[in-house]
Amino acid sequence: MQSEVHRDLEKLSFLIGRWEGVGVAGYADMDEFQFGQEVEFSNEGGACLGYRSRVWKLTADGSLGELWTTESGYWRCRPAAAEQGAEEPTEEARPVHVEALISHPEGYSEIYLGTVFASRVELTTDAVVRTETGQQVTAGKRLYGLFGEQRETLGYAWDMAAGGRELRSFMSAQLTQVA
Repeated sequence: MQSEVHRDLEKLSFLIGRWEGVGVAGYADMDEFQFGQEVEFSNEGGACLGYRSRVWKLTADGSLGELWTTESGYWRCRPAAAEQGAEEPTEEARPVHVEALISHPEGYSEIYLGTVFASRVELTTDAVVRTETGQQVTAGKRLYGLFGEQRETLGYAWDMAAGGRELRSFMSAQLTQVA
């Protein structure tokens, strides 16, 4: 936990920083390929985290090639509303609900809702909006989490429904935090 973050973001503070690594992407109408990625979660000084991701296709020798895509947005937490008549859970046991807004240069934006469990975040789209010529994405699901002996690796998986297809695997990566 980072003490300088807004109290509402403490449960997401494990994400703060710049992460780099490699992954694999592919979809029904797209050949699978490996990519290099940089993800940054930044403390914006309030009750939200800034989010930015850049993805490059890897060349045959494993170096970064052309920029393939980017995305950016904001993540924020809100405590779970206590159920009427239910005993108030302890601070450690209380689930933390996450809202994320992620925009893409391919002409669409996603609004995700989800939950933080320790050092794992599960998100599902609540809404997807697109421009007239934007990519026809209709739903998404993302999972982010720390793993490894020292919890030093940020892994994620992104499932997407697009082009009239059902939700299916799209991208996944393993990233390491860099200074």
